[in-house]
Amino acid sequence: MEAKKVWDVGKFLLYSSAELVKNMNDDGVKKLFDMADVLDAVDLRNLTKHLWKQREFFKKIFNLIRDGLAVINGKGEIFYCNASAREMLGIGSLQRLDTIWKYVPEFIVLSEFWTPSACDDTSFVSKEIRISYPKRGILNVTVARDCGECDGADEMFVLRIVDITEERAVSEKTLNAEKISSVMLLASGVAHEIGNPLNAIALHLRLMQKQFRAIKNADARAQMETSAGACLDEISRLDGIVKNFLQAIRPQNPKMEDVQLADVLRSAIELMAAEFKSLNVAVANNAGQLPIILGDAGHLKQVFFNILKNSCEAIASGGTIVIDGASNDSDAILTFTDNGSGISAETLDKIFQPYFSTKQSGNGLGMVIVERILREHGATIDIASAKNMGTKISINFPRKDKCVPLLNSNGNQP
Repeated sequence: MEAKKVWDVGKFLLYSSAELVKNMNDDGVKKLFDMADVLDAVDLRNLTKHLWKQREFFKKIFNLIRDGLAVINGKGEIFYCNASAREMLGIGSLQRLDTIWKYVPEFIVLSEFWTPSACDDTSFVSKEIRISYPKRGILNVTVARDCGECDGADEMFVLRIVDITEERAVSEKTLNAEKISSVMLLASGVAHEIGNPLNAIALHLRLMQKQFRAIKNADARAQMETSAGACLDEISRLDGIVKNFLQAIRPQNPKMEDVQLADVLRSAIELMAAEFKSLNVAVANNAGQLPIILGDAGHLKQVFFNILKNSCEAIASGGTIVIDGASNDSDAILTFTDNGSGISAETLDKIFQPYFSTKQSGNGLGMVIVERILREHGATIDIASAKNMGTKISINFPRKDKCVPLLNSNGNQP
């Protein structure tokens, strides 16, 4: 071996990993392979060790990246997946020639981006895909393609996979809250404008009643007083509806105090007792005592009242409502289960929309108010139902003494 070549190889093999990474941009590895014919067994062994260390170095880096990274060919066969991609896609041990849609069938929609006819040097495409395995969620997948000579032989694709499920849920929740607030503000304004003319009409009717006394014909006077009285009664009833409506939808700051959910629930059940009896509905309250939460007892009573009333209206005579309670380190949980008519999937998607109601006399604001109050308390509500299969409503309240799991010296939960 020529002395200069031996010296160049020796210097290269002494480089650190960082230097090797830097030299890779200068085709350092390629130069070393070009010299392979003149390397002896010791040099080749040293070269192999360095390449192996470099492989493990990059493997460690890629596994530390939170975004999923996968390399596939035009047939969808997986050549590489980092740890995040394996977790997102539910990939255990890869078998030779495994395709990415074997694990995530929904990724088949990406195949249109790596057909030979679509090749135009290097391109990037991005798509949001809903998946059901290993868990339901939304992934944003960016495909970077490099077609090489466009003959399909060296066609490889890099997928960058980002889980945006939580981000999308937060965005949708914020958007829904803004829409509900806008609708509530508009409704409040309309109700206020209705209340003003009602009061003016009532005032003029009372003035007319005083003038009726001057009518000499007793029958005519009595008839007019009766008509005016009926009008005043209806105005009073409408005014009460408007006031209750405004009280229900107008944003109110909850007075946060220590609340025992069991006590509030018991009060709501007692308020509905007469209706339960008249409809022959049996209520089994198995909630028991639950952890203390911070909340407004009056607002929460309205939540339970609305839920129980909806259950009553969905149950035939002789039906049942079962209420259960549970808790964990962070939440107090209440579930309401009835054996009523249930809710169709189409209706379930609209249940929190303002003014949507399946009842002829419903105003479509009951569940909107329930959702608003629970949101103000930091609680979440989940509804599971199907047509003719009953309904189960679960509410998770953050407990006041919420426990935070401790970490051990290794940064893991004990």
